[in-house]
Amino acid sequence: MMGADGSEAPLGLRCRDLATAPQTVRRAARAFCLATIAEVYGTAYRPDWHADLDRLAGEAGPGWFAPEERGAFWALHDAAGEIVGTAGLYRLDLKPTLAAGFTGRYGTVEAVAQLVRVYLRANHRRSGVGRWLVDQAERRARALGFATLYLHADSGTPATIAFWRSRGYRDFAAGEGSTHFDKPLAR
Repeated sequence: MMGADGSEAPLGLRCRDLATAPQTVRRAARAFCLATIAEVYGTAYRPDWHADLDRLAGEAGPGWFAPEERGAFWALHDAAGEIVGTAGLYRLDLKPTLAAGFTGRYGTVEAVAQLVRVYLRANHRRSGVGRWLVDQAERRARALGFATLYLHADSGTPATIAFWRSRGYRDFAAGEGSTHFDKPLAR
């Protein structure tokens, strides 16, 4: 299936925009993300940390990831229909506490999207799939009118930190186990 820019997903995978997906698919994406978080970071579900995933799977629709909220969320599926990767974005101002910490950096946080939940199954890492997903997110963020993409990553995952740097993201702060990155989006 095609990505946001019309490009074919790599490795014969199918990309699905969850904005219009049934709740069962959105719940499966939530479960995939929570399982990846537990596997990679050793972190169990926490409502305060995973509220975005709860909204994604909610009966009312994709919540923060909805197009009318200037958000998006994708799941990549293999030939068997299993989710092998995800990525999402939403307005940084939907997290007021986090956004407040960056008003000096961005001025207005309404022009900043947060890139989140970029997860891949281990056997799809280092295959170009992550780069493809990030490219899709950057294109959609530009189309939604964002000037900057922000993200944070676990400081204890050197491969993840190196990936974001290789994609042009600049780390500008670190603390409490996270490294903070951003990237201006060229128009």
